[in-house]
Amino acid sequence: MRVARRMVLVPIVLATASCAGNESSGAPDIESTNREDTAVTTPSTGDIVCGQAFRVPAGGELTLVARFPATARAADRMVTGTVEVTSRAAVRGVVAPRAQAFLVRDGRVVSTPVAQDLSGVQWDLASGSVERLPADAALVSCEDGGAPLPPGRYEVYARVVVMPGDGPGLASVAGPWPIEVA
Repeated sequence: MRVARRMVLVPIVLATASCAGNESSGAPDIESTNREDTAVTTPSTGDIVCGQAFRVPAGGELTLVARFPATARAADRMVTGTVEVTSRAAVRGVVAPRAQAFLVRDGRVVSTPVAQDLSGVQWDLASGSVERLPADAALVSCEDGGAPLPPGRYEVYARVVVMPGDGPGLASVAGPWPIEVA
């Protein structure tokens, strides 16, 4: 059974913010990709650092399945997808209203998750339960200036952070899903 309440998230969940701001994108006009990847549950929320190497850690309690467009226009500055979260065990805590998404190119982070407001949703998921969250990925560089990403092939990763009431947050990360930026 799912119980949803609006709550204030711990600021660490929002520690990673995109240089893109909070702009919306046009509707995708291409088909989506759908690939299942096992997420990773780590003892902390971790940082996604602009320009740093990124690899998905091994292990995990959650499975993330994401749908993002296969192509996007850099001029839109944002691409929106959906992340489906399946729980292998009971999960209880507060999550952001949207999954975090970011882009990697040549193994390095090129866009960081978009900032979200401080309201969260209480999750009380039984084993095998599924939740769906929208996710926005910035199509602008996280480097100073926030220029649109140059055309080319990128990888999208998704992250969901669960903040239990009694302990550190657990970050579940999955990907990559390929995306061509035009």
